[in-house]
Amino acid sequence: MDSKSNSVPFSRRYPDITPVCFIVLFTALVRIASLEYIEIGGDSLDVWENMVSLLSSGHYQDWNHHTMRWAINMPLFMILKGFGVSSLNYYILPVLFSIAGAVLMYFVAVEVMGRNYAVLSSVLLTLYPKMTTMGSQLWPGIYEMTWLLCCVLCLLLWRKKERWWLLALAGVFAGCVWGSRVTGIYYGPGILALLLIGKRRINPVLLFSAFFVLVIGLEWVYFYSDTGNILGRIGIMTQTHVSREELLVGFAEYIMNFTNLIKFRGLLPVLIAALGIGVWLMRRGNNVEKCMAVLFLGGLFFNVYMISSVSPLKIAAPVGSRYLTAGVPYMLLVILIGIERWMKSSPKAANFFKWGLVIAFAAFTLKNVPEENTIFRLQSDLKNAATVSEENLPVLMRYNAWTPNAVERIAMDMAGYKREGRLKINEDVKMAKNARRMKIMLFGQSTDWDFKPRSIDGYYYFFSGDPAVLKTANRVAVSEFSRKGHMLLIVSPKSLPDKIIRGED
Repeated sequence: MDSKSNSVPFSRRYPDITPVCFIVLFTALVRIASLEYIEIGGDSLDVWENMVSLLSSGHYQDWNHHTMRWAINMPLFMILKGFGVSSLNYYILPVLFSIAGAVLMYFVAVEVMGRNYAVLSSVLLTLYPKMTTMGSQLWPGIYEMTWLLCCVLCLLLWRKKERWWLLALAGVFAGCVWGSRVTGIYYGPGILALLLIGKRRINPVLLFSAFFVLVIGLEWVYFYSDTGNILGRIGIMTQTHVSREELLVGFAEYIMNFTNLIKFRGLLPVLIAALGIGVWLMRRGNNVEKCMAVLFLGGLFFNVYMISSVSPLKIAAPVGSRYLTAGVPYMLLVILIGIERWMKSSPKAANFFKWGLVIAFAAFTLKNVPEENTIFRLQSDLKNAATVSEENLPVLMRYNAWTPNAVERIAMDMAGYKREGRLKINEDVKMAKNARRMKIMLFGQSTDWDFKPRSIDGYYYFFSGDPAVLKTANRVAVSEFSRKGHMLLIVSPKSLPDKIIRGED
């Protein structure tokens, strides 16, 4: 018996080792190559700044919907506690969760479709265009997605093995999905489908729910003890994020909210294909395939139509690809199931669509790879920021506005989609956000919310210094930035337009 087992090749005894190693290496290489510079929007900066405050002073600067995402902040805290708060460590967490998500995607696909499409599913998830941003930032999508994959995998294994501890783990992971972003509740129907379809027993639901409620209860105890808000996390969110008015809509606008799916742009055909296949699987798929369809379709529906207030009518969040990140694995699985079925009747067409999807995703990812690797760019910026501080150099900021190319402009005109906010150059808001990014990530300073950069030209704004300094300085620093990129350069004042050196506004 022993001699027979020893004669079995390693690859047959452990068939997942090789593909998992490939997925880990492939995902790590893609994520590191395509890393984006620390985002300018402010969400990730808020998480980072508050986490640095927690490490240095023992408390957050303030409670808001970012700092309440404990399933993101706890792993981030442990990483920064172990490796320090250098800006370069910003990327550790998103890359780690990207790798974990790709590996979990493989094992989920094995349970749903077998090993034939498992590696392909992970490759598609890694190359999914929005992952270049999600895998670079502290936005919640990638973390919500990974915790949900943990939950779904446990439930798929439970459906096969009937072990109670898998239900318990699934309930804990579902609590972590909620802890990453409250919109994780959108996938509740899919989780319920995994518990009930083909099982029809209430005990598993109760056991799963008990562990989920346990996590939520511990969360409530923590937030109540710290803030005194009887509603815990939900009460704090109601006072901050939910109280904002920009998501107010009329009834007709609410009904037509699905038209905002145009924001998916090049991914819209993929979304529509998954929508059609998902509806078909609800009728023709097996039990597990139906569960994957419910996870995707339910998440999509609630992302479009969930509300946070009835009077006045207010949608819970804007429609956009980054808000559907947690549902991407199930969208891809639904498409792959459709391709697998299509392969039986029309293999050439199915293969054309399958590899076309891979090539398209790869092309979008390659398009987003920066000319200079972001890790090296950030190291250069940190070095130049140290020189600026040592020599007290004046710093100017220049925003390079995004403009559509000919193809993008034609597509936008056909869709009736305008990107006015991205076409402005002389914009104080973008300059103030970039100033905040530099303060936190390059100079290690606390945010000055009253800071207003001074415009000295259509493109140039002061971060520090004044025109009088420019006239006598031998060197100046310039922050060249766009929506996704940034460079802090030290240059001669002679490289600046003459009117800036003369101090003309």
